[in-house]
Amino acid sequence: MTKFTFPTTFQALALVLMAPVAIVRAADAPPFCDKVAPIFERHCVVCHQGDKPKGGLSLTTAASLKNGGESGQAIVPDKPDDSLLVEKISGDRPAMPKKGKPLSKEDVAAIRQWIAAGAEWPQDLVLRDKGLAGADDNWWSLQALKRPAVPGVKSEWIRTPIDAFVMARLNEKQLAPSPAADRRTLIRRLTFDLHGLPPTPDEVDSFIADRLPDAYENLVDRLLASPRYGERWGRHWLDVVHFGESHGYDKDKPRPNAWPYRDYVITAFNSDKPYDRFIREQLAGDVLFPDDPQATVATGFISAGPWDFVGHVELREGTLDKKITRSNDRDDMVATAMSTFQSLTVHCARCHNHKFDPISQEEYYRLQAVFAGVDRADRPFDVDPVVHTARQKLLHEREIASARHQELAAVAAKVTTPEIEKIDAELKELARQLASLPKAAQAGDSSPTNGYHSGIEATPDVEKWVQVDLAEPRAIEEIILVPARPTDFPDTPGFGFPQRFRVDVSNDPKFAERQTIVDHTAADFTNPGDKPFTAPGPKDKVRYIRVTATRLWKRANDFVFALAELQAVSVKKNLALGAAVTAHDSIEAGRWSTKNLVDDYSSRARLGDIESLKQSLAKRQSLEDETKRRTARRQAAVDERLDEATRTERHAVNKRISEIDQGLARLPAPGLVYAGASRFAAQGSFAPAGPPRPVHFLHRGNDKTPGDEVAPGALSSLAGLSPDFGLGVSSDEGARRAALAKWITDPHNPLTARSIVNRVWQYHFGRGIVDTPNDFGHQGSLPTHSELLDWLAAELVEPTEGVLASRATPPGPPLLRGGEKTQDKERGRGGDKEKNKGETSVPWSLKRLHRLILRSAVYRQASRDNPQFAAADAGNQYLWRMNRQRLEAEALRDAVLAVSGKLDLKAGGPSDQQFFFKDDHSPIYDYERFDVDSPASFRRSVYRFIVRSVPDPFMECLDCADPSLLTPRRNTTLTALQALSLLNNPFMVRQAEHFAARLEGASPDRRDQISLAYRLAFGREPTDDERRLLTEYAAQNGLANLCRVIFNSNEFLFVD
Repeated sequence: MTKFTFPTTFQALALVLMAPVAIVRAADAPPFCDKVAPIFERHCVVCHQGDKPKGGLSLTTAASLKNGGESGQAIVPDKPDDSLLVEKISGDRPAMPKKGKPLSKEDVAAIRQWIAAGAEWPQDLVLRDKGLAGADDNWWSLQALKRPAVPGVKSEWIRTPIDAFVMARLNEKQLAPSPAADRRTLIRRLTFDLHGLPPTPDEVDSFIADRLPDAYENLVDRLLASPRYGERWGRHWLDVVHFGESHGYDKDKPRPNAWPYRDYVITAFNSDKPYDRFIREQLAGDVLFPDDPQATVATGFISAGPWDFVGHVELREGTLDKKITRSNDRDDMVATAMSTFQSLTVHCARCHNHKFDPISQEEYYRLQAVFAGVDRADRPFDVDPVVHTARQKLLHEREIASARHQELAAVAAKVTTPEIEKIDAELKELARQLASLPKAAQAGDSSPTNGYHSGIEATPDVEKWVQVDLAEPRAIEEIILVPARPTDFPDTPGFGFPQRFRVDVSNDPKFAERQTIVDHTAADFTNPGDKPFTAPGPKDKVRYIRVTATRLWKRANDFVFALAELQAVSVKKNLALGAAVTAHDSIEAGRWSTKNLVDDYSSRARLGDIESLKQSLAKRQSLEDETKRRTARRQAAVDERLDEATRTERHAVNKRISEIDQGLARLPAPGLVYAGASRFAAQGSFAPAGPPRPVHFLHRGNDKTPGDEVAPGALSSLAGLSPDFGLGVSSDEGARRAALAKWITDPHNPLTARSIVNRVWQYHFGRGIVDTPNDFGHQGSLPTHSELLDWLAAELVEPTEGVLASRATPPGPPLLRGGEKTQDKERGRGGDKEKNKGETSVPWSLKRLHRLILRSAVYRQASRDNPQFAAADAGNQYLWRMNRQRLEAEALRDAVLAVSGKLDLKAGGPSDQQFFFKDDHSPIYDYERFDVDSPASFRRSVYRFIVRSVPDPFMECLDCADPSLLTPRRNTTLTALQALSLLNNPFMVRQAEHFAARLEGASPDRRDQISLAYRLAFGREPTDDERRLLTEYAAQNGLANLCRVIFNSNEFLFVD
């Protein structure tokens, strides 16, 4: 064998990789793209690429490999044993690669097979640096999921396999578990954990008095069977996916149809939908489960995050800013999907290969390509599955019938005679005459629209404004204001034209900087009647035009501002036609609407009088009738030339299409959900998307220099899971999302189960086994109990029988108390009739995972501190006690409502707007003007309308999740503002008053009132000292103020 000299370490790798490329000669050769190319990209191309590759060898193309390097060839096709490549990567101490770990036996075998088969390399394939040579493919989270053996530790404390794993770690650290918590603590802990609500006095009494050996297990099952469970855990999920009901960014428009996704999530948790199905529905439910309308609603996951209204709606198609906006949108979808389901920071590879994890930039853009055809908008769905099935059947039949109709129409189009040509000419002339009619007559309206109308005021000197957005800065020659003469005031020309006004232009939507074109604000302006008012255009290009009325027009007993039309004229063209219009306020009723200000046919002055319009409408009807007659004549003339079979089929197909359309019209109107899809309801500025947009590899993330177009795919770092979806750049949009959904839920994907197990553990203990729930990579935390995490993940995917069988709960002493009765039925939690669900072997069951965790001894521990153990493990990483947790904002607010007696348990439906809302250029959300005693204030907090840019100040100070950010774990802060808000916020003050009224209604005796207050708020009786002190306090300050004290106590705000 020829001996080589290696000038440098890097040249050594170059030498062993040089060989000519041959044609494949064996049918069983490993596919280069699937097997060998990823090895080169991960371990070799990082040094062997570009103008000056190490050793003179580039491994990016077949040609560059064939050219070799400084020391000649490295492989001999068909002869792996004679190839230096194999020699250098094999053996106990392989010479290559120099950096990182040796190649695995599987990788070496794949390269040997490839060489033995002729070393084929597709000529058009270009390899890229995955940048993963320094990253660790053997990182813990990327390894295959295997069920570890349960440690054989012996202890009476151990109830479940979970406890054995925890005890093993405690023994390693010379720590010991804490005693079990008392029953009052356990029911309060469980009820807040699973419901986000305090237990009622009756529920506490019942559990404490229950002497059955499985009382605790029955309590867990009853709580899991309640609809309150889905509301509690659905809220956790909405945190993770950054669900909000407004777009965010500078124009934070509301999303009135986002709530069906929230309800879907709650229902999914309550029904214990298998988690793998839950994932597939949210990514591609419309594709994978077309017969289930709720699977369409599930795609609200894709659109849960913020959305740039300006970038998507107001920027012109084809501009760089538009491309950047869409790229940002896809980035949010990629980040949400991969952080939520895989706990990976894939989005960090947008501008370069991931600095710490084996994720390449190309893989990032392949994931972007998955969502290349997705937009966010209102999507129709049928609430009733029966209606959904009927609609889908009719739509499918219509698609088939329409396709046949087009085929037959193509046959008929070839038929021509002098008579048909004459009729065609007549139809063309009729169409010309129709097009020449006034626009109002073309629209089929009985009278013109009126235009814009402001809100009504009692005094004239109130400022009102309306503005037009031209979408981009435009050159304007003149601005024309057309006065209104509405149909309901036909004798009032110049209706609503302001007495004093000005016209401003700007490129700032908020007019912080503006140029005033006309100023008539110093003196009253003579009403122009039907005569349009014309102002000169600005010298510079502008985007926004605003007319501000400073003194309104007087009606009989009030004052208004109205205009028929605003025009921005340039080269005899109205640039304002169809533009976006916003206003200080407006009346949207009848023929008045902001959009009518720019519809080009709202002016009575341009249409003439009503009689003229009626004549135009009559002519329109005559022309349409004549068009129908000519069309029928043409049809008959064509039929005469067709054979009988074709003619008969044409009539039958047309009849069937008509019948289908009538059937569709009879179905109930579908609902709407704000979701991600390529087909949705065309509303407002939205338009249905076409095929997937091309996604290019962007060097350094720069949209100005797009590289090659990429096909959809995923990550290559998971063993046994191919990153290639087998889809090209022109593949169907739905197929892309379906492929990603299947890849994430593939049995070989170890991240999916580990991720959700860690999240569930975190919400029960306040800290995950991995303390960075959205980052299982090198920058994240290491698991404190890695074997426990894998055992739970394996149990989730492949449950084993008998695991839930545990030692029974020792019976507690009977403890009977009097007090207020609150029925289980009233709380909606299910009662004694709820059956113990017991063991279940359903894979991917989250309720079963809850049972595994909640039945453990580690969960039942007391939260009391131990100074000795705290010195060794201050953060309680090894779980020698239970963590004390503060109530989240929603749980706190709901607990206040429950204790005060005002909680409304109505589930589902549109969200409650707990703010004053005004639709504006940038909408106004005002929480101070909301009545805290409104019925909208009493439902559970999961049903609040969630605004991104203007969050509820009360909830925000309590560390409520920011819906603009992925929130895998909430912050827990302690601030003076929290204390002040809990004490003085109008909601808290009013609920304290309701709480006091509830106590007074239950008993006139102060001692009984304080006893009931404690049982409702804390689940226990007050001590003698507490009763005495609080009796004195109530006598001095009133019962309502006493209730405020209770709401602000640590015992109410924290759960042990």
